[in-house]
Amino acid sequence: MNKIKKYREKVDACWLGKAIAGGIGAPYEGVPYPLELTEKDAYIDDGPNDDLELQLLWLLYAEKHGLELNSDHLSDAWLNCIGYGPDEYGVAIWNLKRGLKPPYTGLVDNWFVNGLGATIRAEIWACLFPGQAAIASYFASQDASVDHHNEGVWGEIYIAAAESIAFTTSDIKKALKDGLNYIPENSKINQVVNYIFDLYDKKIPYKDLRTLIVDNFGSHSFTDCIMNIGFMVSALLWGKNDFIKTVLYAVNFGYDTDCIAATCGAFMGISLGKEVIPQYLRDALCQDISVSPFIEKIAEVPRTFSDLTERVVTLNEKLQQKITTESKFPKYEPADISALEKLPTQNSWLILDDVKSLDINKIEKNLLKEKACPEYLIKNIVEKNSIHLDISEYASNFNEIHLFSFLTIEGQYTSPLLFACANTGITVWIDGIQVINYHGRQKEIPTFHRTEGGATCYYPFKDSQKHLIHVRLLFCRPPVKFSMGVGDEESQFIKDFKFRI
Repeated sequence: MNKIKKYREKVDACWLGKAIAGGIGAPYEGVPYPLELTEKDAYIDDGPNDDLELQLLWLLYAEKHGLELNSDHLSDAWLNCIGYGPDEYGVAIWNLKRGLKPPYTGLVDNWFVNGLGATIRAEIWACLFPGQAAIASYFASQDASVDHHNEGVWGEIYIAAAESIAFTTSDIKKALKDGLNYIPENSKINQVVNYIFDLYDKKIPYKDLRTLIVDNFGSHSFTDCIMNIGFMVSALLWGKNDFIKTVLYAVNFGYDTDCIAATCGAFMGISLGKEVIPQYLRDALCQDISVSPFIEKIAEVPRTFSDLTERVVTLNEKLQQKITTESKFPKYEPADISALEKLPTQNSWLILDDVKSLDINKIEKNLLKEKACPEYLIKNIVEKNSIHLDISEYASNFNEIHLFSFLTIEGQYTSPLLFACANTGITVWIDGIQVINYHGRQKEIPTFHRTEGGATCYYPFKDSQKHLIHVRLLFCRPPVKFSMGVGDEESQFIKDFKFRI
């Protein structure tokens, strides 16, 4: 088989493996417990999946910008083409709307800097730069920096590098091992992968892996990239080149099942070719690519897997002709977090921790009436430059902490949403009306569609009107963390909202 034909078949197998495995994992996305699926349970959900469809858009931008493609170009895609609201995606879009540029779009107000959302977009860079891991890593870093920071970026760099190497070898362990050369030894991604290698060399049974990974690298957020990359690498190693076994191993870990499985499926396709994917699974996959409505509107994106493969192969040839000894592909350097301290303050809160000496109900009524903080409490106003507040300094002896602020939003919204969460008991009133009362003591996950440690609720906020927010946190002891944000009916952050008192 000639080199071009072999490359084309591996690209094709990458996308087929991605779609099939991701489809098998999709119905179980987010389950917090282990599964026991067998081959007879493998059902391919052929609905849209961000793992794949975002890469269709990246291909379009790569065709347009070539080797000049960077995070600013991809920011344009996020701002003008993408309709997602969840987690780091929504934060990045909000930051772009507020005028921020990468890498700060992936860092400011982003609780999900270590999310898996960038890692799952690595295949396009590996396919465009097969056997050129350093170049694939560079474009992966440009991609990931829009909506992630540090480990969230190292995750995509690692998978892009390892998959690029996989184009040159059928030894999956070697590709996974060599991919570590492109991320720092002290990164959590490097540590978890080496931990998995050690377990593999010690012949630890598959059934013991999940507990070991969660105990050492676990997160209460099911999309955490460190934990999930541990699952990915485990499935690829213990699966021993058996496609359906590997995919089921990936899904049975639980957590981000579609993403874990999809990456494993793509990796196997790249390294071992189309024949590794059972024929009955290839026959079951619809050859038309299923996409979300906002991608459907973009006429130029590929519509079939064969078209996607041919366009990747064609673009690869064009890009290779332009790469010279003068071409520069710098290594990723994480953004300076200290720069966040220089950002303009956007929020302020009245924080009251000595509630036994105060009449909280009287204070709330006064704030509702006067729409301003009483002079005797001004000393308790704290300026914040984030929607995520660490208020541990106010917590002691399981006390109550009360927070007040006035929320204003700019613009008219049909069904505005507010999420509020904390790592302790939380009650929220808006304009004197209780809207959230949550005491499940779950750790906080501050996002609209899967809020934990609190809830998301609807409230009829009015354009430019002051709405009094009152938050009570119960049984407080350090650390105490609290988050609150405002979005539209699509769970996208509203561009202009402020908590000011």
